[in-house]
Amino acid sequence: MKLTDVKMLLDDNGYTYKQTAIPSRAEFYRQKGFNPSIDTGAFFLLSIPNPNHEKDIQIIFNDATEHPDFYDLEFGGYWYELFDCEEKYVAQELLTEIQRIISGSTYVIFACIIKKGMHWKWDGLYYDLPDDEMNSMDAFRNTVSEIKSPKSWWKKLSGKTDVYEIFNWTNYEKIVK
Repeated sequence: MKLTDVKMLLDDNGYTYKQTAIPSRAEFYRQKGFNPSIDTGAFFLLSIPNPNHEKDIQIIFNDATEHPDFYDLEFGGYWYELFDCEEKYVAQELLTEIQRIISGSTYVIFACIIKKGMHWKWDGLYYDLPDDEMNSMDAFRNTVSEIKSPKSWWKKLSGKTDVYEIFNWTNYEKIVK
């Protein structure tokens, strides 16, 4: 899918977005807490702003040429890895995931280690789809319960500090422990 195709898909479904040219992929991901990429090329990004908090939907393209190809979908730092999706299914997958996010059915937990800045530790995606086999809210609740439990003696001894961001489209919570 090309940038123009994705913009048409968003327009046809009434989504407001902003297009940005990012000058350096490496710097973009470094600022998000990921290890620097060797790819320093520019790329386009379409952002669907979140009116509830700063975790937006970002649609990433492979470069900043005149007609770049769709690369991936990201929600608040969680990468969907749709670059593995067959071309004929990309439009439907992209639209389905955007609808799930905005409806509040998609929950993300994003964990980082504070060590000379924020460094990605792990992330997880959970769906609140009660009548669907993809429903994973039991796992989500268990993980949140574990995150909110007191810090283990080992973590206290090691002096590590972790940051957990737990969010869906409407809610955001940050836990530092």
